[in-house]
Amino acid sequence: MSRPSALRQLAAAVLPVAVPAVMLPVFRQAVRRFGDRRGYQAGFAAYWTLCWGMALAVAGPPRLVELWRTPDGPATQRRGLFRGILLLPPAGAITTELIPNARKAGTTAVFAAIGIGVTNALAEEALWRGVPMVVFPQRKILGWLWPALGFTAWHLVPLSIQPHPRGRWPVLLGAGLIGLGYGWAAQRSGSLLAVSIAHAATDSCGVRAARNIWLPVSGEVSG
Repeated sequence: MSRPSALRQLAAAVLPVAVPAVMLPVFRQAVRRFGDRRGYQAGFAAYWTLCWGMALAVAGPPRLVELWRTPDGPATQRRGLFRGILLLPPAGAITTELIPNARKAGTTAVFAAIGIGVTNALAEEALWRGVPMVVFPQRKILGWLWPALGFTAWHLVPLSIQPHPRGRWPVLLGAGLIGLGYGWAAQRSGSLLAVSIAHAATDSCGVRAARNIWLPVSGEVSG
């Protein structure tokens, strides 16, 4: 495998700072233009586009596709830790988001949450885990810890538009766990398959947000 060019390495190193810095004014402008709810939706649409666009540009389509193969890396030597890291975020989301809110949210919100969760998880794994795996394979700082910090910081952007009912710290803690844990798991296994499934399961528990922010409602409803 050829070494990534200096330009790709620079782009991958800057992304953890650039993405939150770029998306904050995008979200704010979208809210000013479309209102809180539709602006939030437009902001995420722009974010997902950015995730896929930068992942394809920096990692390249062939390498990005290869990352979603069956894991066959050294994670098989530490299966208990690997599985625990994968399962902790979905377990937390089921306990704190899905179970308390699913009945009130309704069936439509549950299906909407699944669609949004899968969309978000795949886009984020391509950018935050896929790009570092291609450009900085097996590098602890640039390939794991630095992207995890940027992934956590990015969550401050949507929180500035739609605050979470329990405050920002539980969201940031969950994002940090996903960033660190799934970054480690992806690097160890050499694959995005397992972390993408676990991430999608976690994000698909957001039935409250699906009902209040993503589904058509009469008027603007805060998350």
